[in-house]
Amino acid sequence: MKKLTFLFIGLFFISLLFVACEDQYTPSIDVMPQVLVVDSHVTNDLKQNYVQISKTRSFYSTNAIEWVSGATVELVGENFKIATAREDSPGHYNFLTVPEPGIKYKLRISKLYDVISDLTDIYESDYVTMPPIPTIDSLYTINKIEKVIQMNGLGVPETFESPGREIEINAPITSDLKYYRFNYRAIIQWKYKPSGTHWDSTLVYTPVDSLKHAIIEASTPPKTKIDTSAHILYGWISETNNGLYNIAGPVEFSTSAKLENHPIVLLTYNPTQYLDSIQQKPYNWIIILDQYGISKESYDFHDKLNRQFSANGTLFDPVISQVYGNIQCLTNPGKVVMGFFDLNSYTQYRYYLNLGTGNDNSVVLRRLTKFFDIPDRGYKKNNPPDFWENNYTK
Repeated sequence: MKKLTFLFIGLFFISLLFVACEDQYTPSIDVMPQVLVVDSHVTNDLKQNYVQISKTRSFYSTNAIEWVSGATVELVGENFKIATAREDSPGHYNFLTVPEPGIKYKLRISKLYDVISDLTDIYESDYVTMPPIPTIDSLYTINKIEKVIQMNGLGVPETFESPGREIEINAPITSDLKYYRFNYRAIIQWKYKPSGTHWDSTLVYTPVDSLKHAIIEASTPPKTKIDTSAHILYGWISETNNGLYNIAGPVEFSTSAKLENHPIVLLTYNPTQYLDSIQQKPYNWIIILDQYGISKESYDFHDKLNRQFSANGTLFDPVISQVYGNIQCLTNPGKVVMGFFDLNSYTQYRYYLNLGTGNDNSVVLRRLTKFFDIPDRGYKKNNPPDFWENNYTK
């Protein structure tokens, strides 16, 4: 009996020893010297032309981004034309002219003083040819079922089928333009009519920025003001691609002269999941498609970034050091600079889309010719906004 008692006492103290030795492990990350970060995007659209210059922060830093001001930022063409950017805010530079397709350009950044070397650094990118303005041959939709993982009623992950329509495009491949990048903005239109003479108690209408939009407050009663007028709200909400870069190019060893069946976005037949309230009645889509003609180098760069973003910790995942930009420091070649001079050609397409019910004959797809400025979300009372679309041409 005594032996058992001593045994239990010994095990107790040993367990205390292990508990006392537990400590949260925080890996030490070396504090590296700051390096220059150049984020550039230059197209034939002035609204999208910018160069942003900042410095890196340490891994655990909570400091604000350190923007680099006072630099001279130039777009240098092989035709000896030089465009100088204007600094509209600290570290944010914008060009006032657009590049020409077929001409080679490089990005040059100068007048950057380095405290350590006591020198003024000059940074330059490789020369990049401005691609021709991109086009698509056709945009269409196909019925598709997506498998999604969601929590079931018991809180257990389960695979569900989500039917919808996938928007796809065909685009030409030429000797001058073989690679593309796409952004989309899918705007779902909705209507809302208050029941009776009161506002819906699940909605509170709040001004945000320069427009108003609906915010769900399921347990909060409406404001004291009661709207007794008969009216309808015409609203809209945007869905955008915020995941991996949507890039496309010719398949290796392919002799095809066309990019075919390239997916843009899959929209489900159940539009309520995109809305803020079950009281909002969905009223079809406006699709904004931004198409960029890009270089092979830009395609490879964004492809490597996609591999980084989609890495899941497996043995064969790429390491960050594998992603290199095309900008170098001329005054000190050993100095590291992070960034990529991205020179793209650009065009935009817009469409009206009624998904229908799954039958191809019930789909309404129409290309739009009027390009209104549409906020990301909002609503208008009594009358639809100017950009409002329906199944019938205006």
